[in-house]
Amino acid sequence: MLAPTLVHPFVMAMSAIELHSINRWEASFLREEVDGYFTHGIECTPGATVLDVGANIGVFSAAVYERLDGDVRIYAFEPMPPLHATLERNAREFFNGRLTALPYGLASRDDELDFSYVPAATIFSSSSRDQGNIEDERRRVTASVVEMIRQGGLGPVLRRVPARILTLLIGRKLRVLRQLETHRVKVRPLSSVLDEQGIDHIDLLKVDVEGAELEVLRGIEERHWPLVRQAVVEVEGWQQNRDTVCEVLLTHGFKVSTEQDSVQRAGDIGMVFAVRS
Repeated sequence: MLAPTLVHPFVMAMSAIELHSINRWEASFLREEVDGYFTHGIECTPGATVLDVGANIGVFSAAVYERLDGDVRIYAFEPMPPLHATLERNAREFFNGRLTALPYGLASRDDELDFSYVPAATIFSSSSRDQGNIEDERRRVTASVVEMIRQGGLGPVLRRVPARILTLLIGRKLRVLRQLETHRVKVRPLSSVLDEQGIDHIDLLKVDVEGAELEVLRGIEERHWPLVRQAVVEVEGWQQNRDTVCEVLLTHGFKVSTEQDSVQRAGDIGMVFAVRS
């Protein structure tokens, strides 16, 4: 997150795939996160159908494609127009017809919502962030980055810098979060999409939607829950929302595990892993 905040397209190396990206540092950051989804019994085997909800430019999708040597069907959801354009380009050029890039988000019902887009840090784009709360968000992200550095995440030199100085420096760097654009985007319930696309099973449902996790899960009708074999959900507002997310999954027959490291704790986020019991 301390990398240069450039906003021109780049190409980012990802093993056998080179993805087009908006901010190269974000693609690298997202690539480092991918292995964290495949713990607590989560796995994908060749022939899988994977839903990448909150796909950004398709980094998670690319990692799954690589893991399965292209023997996968991926549906990637990204409502932000600049990100979807990049995702669609990547789908055309690198996925051999195996990725369908869908230009809307998921929610509990059909709607149109205002999303805040952060060009210099697109991973923070969200329907739940706006000029009214962006300063609180900046402080939360700053605390998370400081903790990451204290854990040695950016090397031993920065780790020796006092936390007070790090907080000041990172907070200044993250002023780019104030530079918001508003986009009116479409959201749909997942059940409608499953019917429309003819999806009859979901081997992995990955959800990373910057605070709208419960909305996504509430868009799955009872008749479709048996189609979902595994789910991984990144939960924002961990203290407030963790138990509710877990309860939704437990109610629908999953064995649920949770994980929150010290960096995630500082940012009040965490991971929920669900597999069929």
